[in-house]
Amino acid sequence: MRFFAYTKSTHIESKRQNQRLAQGIILIFIMSVVFFGHFQIATAQIVHIPDLSLRAVIEVALDKEASEAITQMDMASLESFDAFESGVRNITGLEYAINLSELYLGKNQILDVSALKGLTKLAVLDIQRNELLSDVTPLKNLTKLTSLSLRGNQISDMSPLKDLINLTYLHIGYNEISDISLIKNLTKLTFLNLDENKISDISAIKDLPNLTELHMDDNEISDISPVKDLTKLTFLDFNDNEISDISPIENLTKLAFLDLHGNQISDISPVKNSIKLRRLMFHENRVSDLSPLKNLTKLTFLKLDDNEIVDVAPLKNLTNLTILYLSGNHISDFSPIAGLIENLMEYDNRDQTESPIKPEDVNRDGIVDVTDLIIVARNYLDPNFADLISSNIYPDVNGDAIVDVEDLIAVAAKMDAAATAPALRNNSVEVTSLTTANLVRWIALAKHLDAQDSRTQKGIDVLEQLLAALTLAEAPPKKTALLVNYPNPFNPETWIPYQLAEPATVSISIHSTDGKLVRILELGQLPAGVYKHKARAAYWDGRNQLGESVASGVYFYTLTADDFTATGKMFIRK
Repeated sequence: MRFFAYTKSTHIESKRQNQRLAQGIILIFIMSVVFFGHFQIATAQIVHIPDLSLRAVIEVALDKEASEAITQMDMASLESFDAFESGVRNITGLEYAINLSELYLGKNQILDVSALKGLTKLAVLDIQRNELLSDVTPLKNLTKLTSLSLRGNQISDMSPLKDLINLTYLHIGYNEISDISLIKNLTKLTFLNLDENKISDISAIKDLPNLTELHMDDNEISDISPVKDLTKLTFLDFNDNEISDISPIENLTKLAFLDLHGNQISDISPVKNSIKLRRLMFHENRVSDLSPLKNLTKLTFLKLDDNEIVDVAPLKNLTNLTILYLSGNHISDFSPIAGLIENLMEYDNRDQTESPIKPEDVNRDGIVDVTDLIIVARNYLDPNFADLISSNIYPDVNGDAIVDVEDLIAVAAKMDAAATAPALRNNSVEVTSLTTANLVRWIALAKHLDAQDSRTQKGIDVLEQLLAALTLAEAPPKKTALLVNYPNPFNPETWIPYQLAEPATVSISIHSTDGKLVRILELGQLPAGVYKHKARAAYWDGRNQLGESVASGVYFYTLTADDFTATGKMFIRK
């Protein structure tokens, strides 16, 4: 009985286990059917694409017949899609193209890009020239984008782009943007185009060190200092802005393309070191001095029309030029570039007018007079003369990148010596470096120039007349003397005047009260005359022979002129 009972119980339990197992299998089967059924339904679900133009392009991309069903699975198979200039207005349906890495929607009539917000695999997106598109907020999470073109729309707010830090290419020109401050986050950018917006402040650009190409034409920019450290730039376009100072580009030596036309630029010297330039546009500015271009020998394209150019001689060595525009200037002599002209493919030198500015008018005050000659004399052989251009002073009259006797002769030849001499004789002008000693030296140098050139000869004649006037004005005193320094007391500089009855070798030694030599001022061989004004008197800057500032106190200065000596006392007060 016990055996039978045990057997029955075991059989019943086994049967129950089998039933439970069967029920479990059935349940799993039902769940699988439900799951995979739902998956098949989802992937086979038809995508609604209301825009017929968009649908037509998608049908081609998917190799579908017209009106054939397009499913979510179909859309997910797209990795690149091009609907450029296809008449698309509504992009509903593209939200299912979740595997797209490249999408081209340029030149359509799209107003709403919300369908793109979930396409997080996008690396390249082109929505250029949709004209009325203004809101790009749906793009803010597309952080895998490396290339984005939004040009030619109505965008005014760039903030949705601030986290797209993988961008290397961004074209957002021809929009309504005024604030670009948030662009500073996009430090991987190598290409940036912001043409034709409403931008005046470009300070954020300084934080984009990898830029190689920058377009910012047709804005409201006057200060370009933020570009000064963008030394990787090879392409720079700032045309049609409000720029006058281009000094920030002087270190951009990798530039191959530079367009600064349509600004207010007169000084182009900052480009002189950009020797890799091939295309240069400075037309529609106020340029007159071309000397900074003389070493840019790789140039093939140069536009300088509509400026204030008179002299083209600095261009004579630009033998790689194939295109040259010089129309609308004041050039009368093209002979210096005759060798270039015959090899040019394009050349325009029309509409030259007489210059309202004479190059000999160094200070551009409308007249050529002794003031211009004095400015040239003051900057004689000074390598930094180009710094004066910002003050509208142009001592390099002939544009050969050096201020020398040729510039002096050029100015002198245009002067009225008869009108100038009385002013020199009466000491009514500050002659500075225009002294008898300098005039004698310059006349000697000038006589080694082309003696047959009438301008050179006239210039020499004028200098000789000025020398005669100065010699008369500087009639030697009856005795040699050391005069009182001024100011006295002083800090830190003073002038020591003296007079010479006859030519002499002159020096001034300065000693401390204990007799130690502090400084010797070697003045050299000087003609007889009065050396009283600051332009002629000896100058001491309050430093010793080592260039160190001396201490406060009493010092003695001694004039030695051949056999003559005299000593005076001065006081430095600090």
